[in-house]
Amino acid sequence: MWIVIILLVLIAAYLFLIAPDKNSPDTAHLNGWLYAHRGLHDGNVNVPENSMEAFRLAVEKGCGMELDVQLTRDGQLVVHHDGSLKRVCGVDKNLRDVDFADLPLLPDGSRIPLFSEVLAMVDGRAPIIVEVKHYGGAAKVAKAAHEVLKGYSGPYCVESFDPTAMHYFRKNAPEIVRGQLASGGEWNKKELNYVSYFALKHLLVNVLSRPHFVAYSVPTDKVLSVWLMKRVFKPHLACWTVRSQEVLDYSRKQGYEYPIFELFTPKEHA
Repeated sequence: MWIVIILLVLIAAYLFLIAPDKNSPDTAHLNGWLYAHRGLHDGNVNVPENSMEAFRLAVEKGCGMELDVQLTRDGQLVVHHDGSLKRVCGVDKNLRDVDFADLPLLPDGSRIPLFSEVLAMVDGRAPIIVEVKHYGGAAKVAKAAHEVLKGYSGPYCVESFDPTAMHYFRKNAPEIVRGQLASGGEWNKKELNYVSYFALKHLLVNVLSRPHFVAYSVPTDKVLSVWLMKRVFKPHLACWTVRSQEVLDYSRKQGYEYPIFELFTPKEHA
């Protein structure tokens, strides 16, 4: 009897940890779109990722978009994925250690855009998935993003791998649709310690973020927590990063509502 009771308690605790928010805001503004990962880019050559041109093309082609925000040394909120500037801009410095005016140019000769500039250009014509990066402090970046988004009336949602970023929105802006990013891939010890990797993979961080949707890597989603979450809680689902029509079709069959794609043209946009 005691073994049964202990097992039931453990199961209840497990479900409590992985549960999304039971009270979801309206998500109609996000439905029915494919989301271009970091805009419609070609791999950082002619149209760099997270560039104004990549976002302009996404709008032109009728796509939503996913983008990344983080802070420069002088507190400017910009759109850039990596903590380092090396891969995209060829400069071996961390973005958070450089003032906005001193940031290097993107490969097409354009500037790394301010988040406010991207919002002004999109102007509500397509929904935006805003990924809050953790560089320099996830809650600090979340607060900066929230301040900018207060002046934007277009459709958007926020997400992050760091649950403390979504915890900020949970406490300070519960009306904004928020998502927990997670991955079922192999552990990369250079990016995360094992405890953080395990907690993310198995959605145990949901207890902090209490997301309205979960954005999971496909097709590495064959994880017990994902299976349970889908069947017990039936949350909204996004998937990343889709790089073929085959994976896009798979994600839809698995119930993913917000596919995030890159480097191929989905059939409906061919």
